[in-house]
Amino acid sequence: MAISLSRKLIDYIKLSKPRVISLLDLAAIAGFVLGLPKAINITSIIVSFLAVVIGGSLASGGGMIINGGLEIEKDKKMKRTSWRPTVKGEVGRKEAYAIGSIFIVVGTLIGFLANPLTALFIALGAFIYVVIYSIWLKPRTWWNIVIGGFAGSAAAWAGFAASSGSFTLLSFLLGFLIFMWTPGHFWSLALRFRDDYKNAEIPMLPVLTDERTSAKAIAISNALMVPFALLIGLYAGLIYLIVSTIVSAFLLYVSVKLYLNPTADEAWESFKLSSPYLAIILLTLIIVKLI
Repeated sequence: MAISLSRKLIDYIKLSKPRVISLLDLAAIAGFVLGLPKAINITSIIVSFLAVVIGGSLASGGGMIINGGLEIEKDKKMKRTSWRPTVKGEVGRKEAYAIGSIFIVVGTLIGFLANPLTALFIALGAFIYVVIYSIWLKPRTWWNIVIGGFAGSAAAWAGFAASSGSFTLLSFLLGFLIFMWTPGHFWSLALRFRDDYKNAEIPMLPVLTDERTSAKAIAISNALMVPFALLIGLYAGLIYLIVSTIVSAFLLYVSVKLYLNPTADEAWESFKLSSPYLAIILLTLIIVKLI
């Protein structure tokens, strides 16, 4: 019995995409630090911090577990997703829906320990990912990952709300940065695994256009995102501005390389850089606001 439960837990962890959750948590923590008031109650701040990180992680993981149930047939056609427990039959479709829904509900309720606005943004992130992105947009249009990027924005907004109880221009900018980052990141992945997405009939932009057009879209998307990363420097200070300028320049360099040589290998380099890029931006933001 214990072995069976542990295997199930491992299956749920795999489906919840821990690497993605870790980046969402980093966005939430960055938002939380940005929203910290000058005068703080230590107990209240600790409770709010744990509420947004634990609640957000559960809700995000729940959304991805539901996504695994929704996309079993498509995942079977893609080499990069054929390992998923839902594809192998270790987690059934109804089980994925049930467990994922429980995680979302529990995560949202935990968010209330911070405040209702935090819970609202946690629930909003899950709703956008499951309903707007996975069910509605992903099977129908290349705009799927563009609009779906707001699911990541909600993590940053939840973090800011947890410490400040508010939604401001600064929190909007942080969330919008993540929204702008999302297309270039996932289009790079889709260009690298273009055949996979084509076989699964998922209308990602690189499936619907040629490699050069896709590479151009990735480069433009990254270029449009960079000003928002730099704009936050008006709030975060000189150190953040220097770091964000350096890493943004490197990201744009890789984007130009991809544009000039739109191959799967170059797309993979762009994809591998994009997550560390966002992580560095968020970590720098956290550090400079805490010191």
